[in-house]
Amino acid sequence: MSHPLRAADLYHTGIVVPDVDAWKARMGEVAGYRWTETMSADLPVRLAEGDRVLNLRYTYSLDAPHIELVQEIPGTPWTAAERVATHHLGYFCDDVPTTSRRLEEAGFALEACALVDDAPSIFAYHLAPCGVRIEIVDRARMPDFAAYLRSKAPQ
Repeated sequence: MSHPLRAADLYHTGIVVPDVDAWKARMGEVAGYRWTETMSADLPVRLAEGDRVLNLRYTYSLDAPHIELVQEIPGTPWTAAERVATHHLGYFCDDVPTTSRRLEEAGFALEACALVDDAPSIFAYHLAPCGVRIEIVDRARMPDFAAYLRSKAPQ
């Protein structure tokens, strides 16, 4: 039996926060984390209530195990939780549409995905009924994650 995901492809834990830059500083103070530059992208995203263009702001820790901090966007899946910190587990995959379909078949409903030419691409979020959220990311976007992190580190 093949699985939709591989444990070895887990590369980050995502946390949605009210202020990315404030939490970069806070996590640096309490755990010594160093961070990439805060990145930003306006992306067309498909949500349950329809398609929107969202400004996604995020950063990755340079230190392992890797954390991704994502800026909160109220009224979307990127809403900070009051008490539960972990927002998602991020996995690389080789085929976002196929992996997304297989996760849906496994009971993880599609919650949001980026769109390219009106088709799911780049990343997708899937949510289990119990609340576990999985993000899948096209491996081709960051084929060498360590090099990607170095390229985004402050100079």
